[in-house]
Amino acid sequence: MKEIIKMLDKSLKYIKHEIKEDTIYIYVKSKKKKAKCPVCGEETDKVHSKYTRSFQDLPIGGKKVTIILEMRIFKCKNKEC
Repeated sequence: MKEIIKMLDKSLKYIKHEIKEDTIYIYVKSKKKKAKCPVCGEETDKVHSKYTRSFQDLPIGGKKVTIILEMRIFKCKNKEC
């Protein structure tokens, strides 16, 4: 599973997967350590918070697939922003 995630998107890190009844849950998180502020463009590595987003993908072997993605929200370091 880890190798499949790497092939799909190198910016994602595989955490784990679970199979529950008719659904495969795949847990991944962003490897992104920095982001640019959309307002001033300054790069920051200061994490404000995290959130998860889930979405469905195409079935595998007749089972539904749900991907649970953990993302970071970055905070701008520019005090004037």
